[in-house]
Amino acid sequence: MGCSKIIKTTLRWTVAALSFFLVSCAGTDTFYRKVEESISGQNYKDAVEEIDRNSDAYGDKNSVLYNLDKGIAFHYGGEYDSSIGYLLTAERIIEDLYTKSISVQALSLLLNDNILPYEGEDFEKVFLNVILALNFVQKGMTEDALVEARKVDLKLREYARKYEEKNRYKEDAFIRYIAGVLYENDGEVNDAFISYRKSFESYTSYSTEYGTNAPSFLLDDLVRTATQLSFNDEVERYLSLGGSAYLNDEKKRGSVVILVYTGMGPMKSEERAGVSIPDSSGTLHTFQIALPKFQPRYNGRNTYEVSLTSESDSSLQTTEVAEDITAIAGKSLDDRLTLVYLKSGGRALLKFLAAEKLKHEMKKGKKREATNLLGSLAIDLVVGATEKADVRCWRLLPSEIQIARIYQTPGPCTITVQNKESKRILKSETVNIRSGKTTFVIVNDMQIFNMSSKR
Repeated sequence: MGCSKIIKTTLRWTVAALSFFLVSCAGTDTFYRKVEESISGQNYKDAVEEIDRNSDAYGDKNSVLYNLDKGIAFHYGGEYDSSIGYLLTAERIIEDLYTKSISVQALSLLLNDNILPYEGEDFEKVFLNVILALNFVQKGMTEDALVEARKVDLKLREYARKYEEKNRYKEDAFIRYIAGVLYENDGEVNDAFISYRKSFESYTSYSTEYGTNAPSFLLDDLVRTATQLSFNDEVERYLSLGGSAYLNDEKKRGSVVILVYTGMGPMKSEERAGVSIPDSSGTLHTFQIALPKFQPRYNGRNTYEVSLTSESDSSLQTTEVAEDITAIAGKSLDDRLTLVYLKSGGRALLKFLAAEKLKHEMKKGKKREATNLLGSLAIDLVVGATEKADVRCWRLLPSEIQIARIYQTPGPCTITVQNKESKRILKSETVNIRSGKTTFVIVNDMQIFNMSSKR
């Protein structure tokens, strides 16, 4: 396609698409607020029904988001089979989008990324598998959960190659830890040790990039599994870092891993930057580039007290942040901003050339100078109006996943999870501790927090 034809095509699509974007950018904030209020109030059935009632608001370009939202709403409600079905559908659609039309990709260069079907941010594609893994954990399907954990690893390796190892989200320390627990549950101590070690190493990066340190009990897990494997050097290493010695009578105990979903995940907003381009006379024309930016919706100030009580034993522990999804989202988007800048800058140049071409054609008729002036202004307005950042995202993710792990003698016990700040009890139920086994308990505290103070 010649340059002149590209310019004409750009302008034609720009003008034709203006009304579409003015309508489509009206957004889905109203219904999303209702969904989030339902999740915050633990009315998960209402959240699912609200998504269904507003399925048309997603449109045919947001089927991935529709399935992600339905999948995680069902997950929060403990309907794990339904959650698995919708999340697997989202994953299949994402895979199909790899073969998307080149012509549509080209059109996004002329207009904006909203013209494309949404396939998710890289980290969202990873968390799809994290949530799937937790679904399978809750169903007792260990091997299926480990398959999802391995998918996380494969995807992150693929993204690292795409960014030439310059991205920061290369490992997921949280899912590495969960895999370690699952391996240990199945008696695969060597695999458990390897997963715990990789988790510990990944948390070193997490500490630097996201301010998330390794859970304090991870060193104990490393000492325990290394001791069982007679890895004496490793035992000494992790003892020196603060791990506790492992005693043989501890084999009789079981454990509970408590996961608390805290706060609403981040939303995208639009930020604009100016790009100046000179015309043939040397006059600078400044155009706006629209860029997406994640905005946090949680102040990071909640911790939880977890108690296990039985007739013969009691334990108390405070949760620790294991996965800061808000921080990962922001850094992951920053890592791809170079590509966004290049694409947005190229789009601004094409729109500028198209607008200048049409203005030149209009000026050929000297008798219509007023009309030409108004036409030129209209062209600039249309060009500016169609420069929109793609602010779609999987906003129903939690902001954080907090974790605690408590060991207890086998038998029934009462587990109570309380928000330390509000003193609100989130869960109180009986669980059965099994010797040498770990039980998972998921707790939701997906409150909509006041973000008047900076995170």
